[in-house]
Amino acid sequence: MSLVKVIKHGQVAIPANFREKLNIKEGDYLEVELDGKTIILRPKVFVDREDAVKALHEMMNEVHERTKNLDHDELDKIINEAISEVRQVRAKKAHIADNMVK
Repeated sequence: MSLVKVIKHGQVAIPANFREKLNIKEGDYLEVELDGKTIILRPKVFVDREDAVKALHEMMNEVHERTKNLDHDELDKIINEAISEVRQVRAKKAHIADNMVK
């Protein structure tokens, strides 16, 4: 457990080992939530809308090219596997972040 001091304007310093493990850098945003008497901080990343739309279109075009010869059942299988993998990664990251805060 680390101890931090609240200074002027309610500022606190997040210990370096926490910042390193969560890859938090100066200028990053944190979501703040109050849960009873517990303050929860979650790193948040914001993306420029135009960049995100462009990247999405590029990915969709690539997926279309790679899957245009597949039948629907094969495509459904690939999509479901990809969704499952993403959910597993997100669950693992959430678990790690929750354990870091405790």
